[in-house]
Amino acid sequence: IIPNFKLASIGSTKQVMYETTKSSLKRLKENKLFELLVISVIIISALEIGAKTFELPNTAISITKVLDAFITIFFLLEISIRFIADDDKKTFFQKGWNVFDTLVVLISLIPVNDSEMALLARLVRVFRVLRMVSVVPELRVLINSLLKALPQLGYVVLLMFIIFYIYAAIGSFVFKTIN
Repeated sequence: IIPNFKLASIGSTKQVMYETTKSSLKRLKENKLFELLVISVIIISALEIGAKTFELPNTAISITKVLDAFITIFFLLEISIRFIADDDKKTFFQKGWNVFDTLVVLISLIPVNDSEMALLARLVRVFRVLRMVSVVPELRVLINSLLKALPQLGYVVLLMFIIFYIYAAIGSFVFKTIN
């Protein structure tokens, strides 16, 4: 009976520690300063990618490599914090933004050497900048609204096609003598 009691008490202690850690990480995730830090790292990542498009001295190249490693580790920790702090782990990957962020972070973990995948990995690191959309709620609302409006935009494109077709037909009759 005593060993079972110890196992039960260890299990409940682990559960309490997990819940405490989870609530701390949830507060961190919802903290505006943490959100600003994530946005700042995304901007630094964009600037670092832009700097790599120029011919850089060897010291700057080594600094960008260290910075790239830091950014990758930071994003890995940030997505881990978001996953652990989430109340429903089963639905975490049913949200499109979480899937996008996780894919960008996981693909960023691919080492960028002179391999065949180096170009793809570099391109994915450019997509880190798009993580800004998933971090800033206002941008998410804007993108979601644009996606909902896409079907109606199809009708706008259809109307424009009809108008352009009419003007093309008229133009071909009016200007048929001009080559």
